[in-house]
Amino acid sequence: METPKDVIILGKSPTGSLCPFDGAEIWGVNNVATHLEFVGKQIHKLFAFDILPQEYTDEMKKSAPICSFQPYADIPYPIEEVKQSFQSDFFTNTVSYQIALAGYLKVERVRIYGVDVAFGAPYAQENRGVEYWIGRAQERGVKVEVPKESHLLRTVTGVMYGLESKCNVMMQLHERLNLINMLPQSGKYSDALKSQNAWWVLFPKEDEAKAHGVQVQRQPTGALTFGFNPPTPECPKPGEWLSDVQMPPETWDYVRNLLIDSESKGQLPFGAISIYEKLVLNKERT
Repeated sequence: METPKDVIILGKSPTGSLCPFDGAEIWGVNNVATHLEFVGKQIHKLFAFDILPQEYTDEMKKSAPICSFQPYADIPYPIEEVKQSFQSDFFTNTVSYQIALAGYLKVERVRIYGVDVAFGAPYAQENRGVEYWIGRAQERGVKVEVPKESHLLRTVTGVMYGLESKCNVMMQLHERLNLINMLPQSGKYSDALKSQNAWWVLFPKEDEAKAHGVQVQRQPTGALTFGFNPPTPECPKPGEWLSDVQMPPETWDYVRNLLIDSESKGQLPFGAISIYEKLVLNKERT
């Protein structure tokens, strides 16, 4: 396999729309070439590692050859050589295999677009492998770049651990859900990304809800509400809980501006009053 100097790894998440297609070799993630905004764009290789039906891979091959260690591969992925070279088999998704290959081939530069799973999203755990292989590739001298809009290579708060940051707010469950209900469902890309990030952070995780005996429900209007399950030995006293909610500064600014805008229009929901006091008026109820 020849070694390109400049590679772009392209996925289907929102920052994929920022891909410059500037002459670098494009390594697509799975069937990204069929994504509407990329139809007609030159993608040099597709990477896939799942067991896939032939009709699926045949469709992919109409756009670009597939690099894989699966039988459908057009270009064999040197999995044993990569594992031996790095003494690691920590691969969590297709992107981690792509970055590992770039490190193995000692590509000069890798840019990553369309790989920006929000904190708390279902596939966020896969980012551990992606970020691990970014570090391993950097060890080999590969320059790795990600857009600032991506969630890769950033902390939850957006600042280094140990630095002063007002990025955490103590919130009750009803406050979290009321904020979610205020988030717009559409908008400009940058705002939509912040809204998506806020949604995933604010939405109670399964283990939280189970520990406190809470069941989140979606009403016909789309609004989220919650109720309590009957007491159990594991949760004898179901109820709300106070949690430390952490988000990047720009996401808190976005949420704060939503509250200010709603209040200025006389549309601040009653359920958001306590959050307005915390985020806008900078005061806590006693």
